[in-house]
Amino acid sequence: MPRLWVANAEEALPEDDPFYAHNVATKTMRIFPRFMLCLRPGDCLVLPTQVPDDFADYIIHLLQLQPKSQCLFRFNHLSEPYTMADSILECDETLNALKKKTENGIWKIEPFIETPRIVRLARALGLTTQLTHMELVWHGMINVLNDKGSFKKLAATLNIPTVPGLEASSLPELKNAIKASAAKYNEIMLRKVKYAGGAGNKHGKSAELLKDISSWYSGGKVLIEPFLNLNSVAGSLAYLDADSASFIGTDKQVFKNGGWTGFAYPYPEEKGRMRVQEYTERLAEAMQLSGARGYLNLDWAFTKEDPCSPIALECNFRSNGFGYVTEFAEKYFGPSWRNMSIACRESIETKETATAALINQFKGRKINGRPLLITEPGASEGAVITAPPFEGGFSATVFSHDPEFTELGLKILQGKA
Repeated sequence: MPRLWVANAEEALPEDDPFYAHNVATKTMRIFPRFMLCLRPGDCLVLPTQVPDDFADYIIHLLQLQPKSQCLFRFNHLSEPYTMADSILECDETLNALKKKTENGIWKIEPFIETPRIVRLARALGLTTQLTHMELVWHGMINVLNDKGSFKKLAATLNIPTVPGLEASSLPELKNAIKASAAKYNEIMLRKVKYAGGAGNKHGKSAELLKDISSWYSGGKVLIEPFLNLNSVAGSLAYLDADSASFIGTDKQVFKNGGWTGFAYPYPEEKGRMRVQEYTERLAEAMQLSGARGYLNLDWAFTKEDPCSPIALECNFRSNGFGYVTEFAEKYFGPSWRNMSIACRESIETKETATAALINQFKGRKINGRPLLITEPGASEGAVITAPPFEGGFSATVFSHDPEFTELGLKILQGKA
């Protein structure tokens, strides 16, 4: 069944936050090309921006997708404030074009994140998501799972460790909670419960936070927690369907300037990795029984004081970086990808401005006689450009059953070897 891939990534951000428009412009609008890695033959990606032709041609060739005119659908009208679903629903021309494309009745919608807006869009198009029942989505199930405070409560009921702390739902409550926490913790972490990717986090000493808090806080619930002495952060992935919850794997996350910028797979420390799997399966089973369907991505903290004991941080019940890379790997390499060493990085510095130029730069490079860059279907290992150059950076992922190949391949892409 072909999928109408609706990349509503902006709905991972709270629309009422004063930084919403800035984050949409600087983050959301630049990530659409990466969703091409999620496509299967017959799928179509809906997007409000142009994917560079050379990047689109590259991914289409690797995954043997339909031509650009069939697998990419661009619309021009943007709602104010921008959301993908509202942009489509407000424009009769766009809505009618999508109805015509999907009129044979065999399509389904595949959203970045399931939301009430996606339910409205699906109903307007006469389609379903075939994920979480639309009535559950309409009444807020996915929003609750992705709420960091609600997730902490769920994890605690399943005897899964979480970060201690307080909650605040107003500026006076937040100030009081910071003052109360200052007596216990040298540094404090504030986390807006509805933000993803670290964008809603702020940390520091209590005096610093209290000085800036009025301009940072924009309403809603905030978690006030100790700032952890982190050793590492892991991300686990599972997929929930109508019959079961299937564990996929655990990565070690990479951060730059406080934001997620990639991962290494698998998570290297076995004892911690196995505990993450145990806890993920426990949470996945509970969510699957409640009716949730789709990708479950969980973040876990490992402290320097106890580097083998994971602490649950948050739930991202939606598409995610680990997910789109592993989707590509499953389609391209088959099930053997799970035994690979994978290094994914975003915003790798480059002077090039086009994917074709990057291909020319790396296609002749070899590691022990083996090509670095994947440029054709059927390769057994190598690097894939996962997002085109943009403002001096591009994204890439290295896949190999040989960890040394993966490590050296990443260094070459980063200009360090």
